[in-house]
Amino acid sequence: MDLKAEKSNILQTIMNTNDEGFIMDVKAFLSGRKLDWFDELGNEQQKDVLEGLAEADRGETVPHSEVVKLFGKWGLK
Repeated sequence: MDLKAEKSNILQTIMNTNDEGFIMDVKAFLSGRKLDWFDELGNEQQKDVLEGLAEADRGETVPHSEVVKLFGKWGLK
């Protein structure tokens, strides 16, 4: 997705409308939107999270019991 182009298209749509209801809907949406923790991450962090989710979807995970054993060797529980 070309974010700059998308933003430009949205702004153009807003600028060209005379629909007061539409403008009020946009205003209400923007004022009521709460940021998700994911939105507050940097681009690299977001890529890492998405990569981890993709790995999990592919079944590339380590069972909890194995992680406990591994960290138990270091005195962590």
